[in-house]
Amino acid sequence: MSVSGAEIMTVTKILSNDYTVKEGGAEFVAKARGRFRSKGTDICVGDRVKVVFEGGSAIIDEVLPRKNSLKRPFVSNIDSALIVVAKEPKPDMLLADKIILNCFVEGIKPVLVYNKCDISGPDEDIFAAYSPFMTCIAVSAKDKTGFEALENEIRSKTVCLAGQSAVGKTSLMNAILGLDLKTDGLSKKISRGKNTTRHVEIYEALGGKVMDTCGFSMLTLVNIEPDELKYYYEDFLPLQSSCRFTACSHINEPDCAVLAAVESGSLDRGRYLRYLEIYKELKEERKKAYD
Repeated sequence: MSVSGAEIMTVTKILSNDYTVKEGGAEFVAKARGRFRSKGTDICVGDRVKVVFEGGSAIIDEVLPRKNSLKRPFVSNIDSALIVVAKEPKPDMLLADKIILNCFVEGIKPVLVYNKCDISGPDEDIFAAYSPFMTCIAVSAKDKTGFEALENEIRSKTVCLAGQSAVGKTSLMNAILGLDLKTDGLSKKISRGKNTTRHVEIYEALGGKVMDTCGFSMLTLVNIEPDELKYYYEDFLPLQSSCRFTACSHINEPDCAVLAAVESGSLDRGRYLRYLEIYKELKEERKKAYD
């Protein structure tokens, strides 16, 4: 697509100061205008950009408005985030909840993908906690169990894979796309993932686009007020109208329907405790901002 002599393209890979941009069958390695650095404007994989050609070189001249973005992985303009967990390494559900929160704030569909089901079946407690409000898929990159459901989440969409190292994101990419990307397993000494993906890159698959991303263990929260947090918990929302107080934060208020559901076992206690942790983190960040 051409606009005033420029090409509108998608950033598909970033290595150092080199930006791979692609549209249709055309692909170039571009540089960005110096003004982006001077203004502190970041360019991320998934950005739609205006590319001009000067002296035979491709130059990113403008970043078009994003429909959404995630900070980690730093990607933009995505439809779904496939949040990959596995029995090993031990699932970090606090990290998963933070990614889910970021997705709901940004209008991105979160999908929980439990990989390595050839080794062990999915954790039924995890599925019970998350399946009432989001899609959960049990898969195996090794024997392609669950791939029909996984491919339906990818078909004709732009999706990113996110989660810890060594949960099998790259193995899933290899199985879906028929690639031979380098994979690595757990560190035998510490049972922790070794990160083999060093950058974010877009691959085309099933009429859509898939972003393979680096594994990570920390995630910065979105900038929301602590008392807004409850509105992004899809499993809490049906209960809120039954709380005594309209503005109930589900922390320690009397006659709180969410607390009652946790006590009765109809709402997952682990997910609620992680809600408290995220609420506390937001409060601390807000306090730092105003101190």
